[in-house]
Amino acid sequence: MPIDTGAEAGTTGFHSFVCSDCNLGFGRHVHLHLRSAASEVGKARAAVGEALLSWGCPSGVVDDSRLLVSELLANAIKYAPDTWITLDLMEIGDRLLVEVTDGSAAQPVVHRAGPQEEQGRGMFLVQAIASAWGARRDRRGRKTTWCTVAIDGSGGTPPR
Repeated sequence: MPIDTGAEAGTTGFHSFVCSDCNLGFGRHVHLHLRSAASEVGKARAAVGEALLSWGCPSGVVDDSRLLVSELLANAIKYAPDTWITLDLMEIGDRLLVEVTDGSAAQPVVHRAGPQEEQGRGMFLVQAIASAWGARRDRRGRKTTWCTVAIDGSGGTPPR
């Protein structure tokens, strides 16, 4: 069953589906299974952007979320080149939760890349933009890297 991202059908040529293994068809949620290929990043960014705009999120939140999705997916593609990647975007209260799951054993690390380095800033950007972030491993050994974004665009740490 297709998940309603609120986007006009066919605008990106990319559709998400609730798969029977995942059973995730609730609320405002985008659920995508992606090949570990750079070409999938643009498709995922477009689907996330369309969904967030249709949900009425501020443009800054849409832009930040698209960037975070790009960085998390780029890490998954780099460190898990031969696995399927799952992207979940969910609205939970006043936050967006972005989760990227892959088959890599490598834990995400924040690096401070030098000015001449062309790579290595992904998790630094995630740390700088997201309200919170982290990683966890499931029983099957798959890793999920996640981050949250304040829907009102205020950023900062969520209230406890």
